[in-house]
Amino acid sequence: MKDFFKTFKEELTVIPLLIIGFFALNMGLSYLFPNNAFFDFFSEMENIAYSVVRFIVVLALAWVGVRVIFPNVFKFLKNEFYPNFPKLETQFKYKLATAIFLVFVLASAITAKAQDNTRHELLKNLTEQLDVREVTANSSPMIDTYLQSVGFDYPVPWCAAFVSWNLNQLDVDNPNSAWSPSFARDKDVIWRNKTRGIQPKCSDVVTFYYARLKRVGHVGFFIKESKSGYFITIEGNTNGGGSREGDGVYMKKRPPGKVFAISRYIKEV
Repeated sequence: MKDFFKTFKEELTVIPLLIIGFFALNMGLSYLFPNNAFFDFFSEMENIAYSVVRFIVVLALAWVGVRVIFPNVFKFLKNEFYPNFPKLETQFKYKLATAIFLVFVLASAITAKAQDNTRHELLKNLTEQLDVREVTANSSPMIDTYLQSVGFDYPVPWCAAFVSWNLNQLDVDNPNSAWSPSFARDKDVIWRNKTRGIQPKCSDVVTFYYARLKRVGHVGFFIKESKSGYFITIEGNTNGGGSREGDGVYMKKRPPGKVFAISRYIKEV
């Protein structure tokens, strides 16, 4: 253990500094631009930790694979290569270290979480749609596209169609419906108002219940939880006041107590 800390002392010093710097930058940007969508720091740390653990597991499986599938190679590495490594020429060690580093980088890229890439791409797409507005009631060229994607050729409330269309653009399986209750099915829900549950992530789908309708009546995308505890969302068919019958796509701050449920369609891999 002492040799480990001695060997990797630079990395063990830099990593905490990077984490502190990221935390400070995230807090500063969130304070300066409170209505913009910045990733929650602790959720990001959870994602990074998960990636590191998964990478270690992949390396462990590779080691077991070599030992089981290529026992002679493993035996050579263990009995010949490692004991004689200090005797190798310096130039060869440099080349070998470079090759191992490149393999490490390649393995990191291969094991990157595909669902996170999808979430980031979806967030980018949603942000680009924040200027979508109705030209007439429940209609504009873009809104018509949302509705047509779920089978409507005439103007109807379109918050669910907005959600479906955006998920479909990235080939994410979803109810593909203009009916907002479709996005609160038990099999998809990860978080409920009373029981809470799994921590929601950016691009999960948030639903809202209306007592007068006696059902879920509005749906949008969860983006993050703000420092003050509000849910930052991006929703279609809303407005500055948060109506379910608004005029466009808006970024909103919603009290968690007003959220009915959150569903997940971008699955973990």
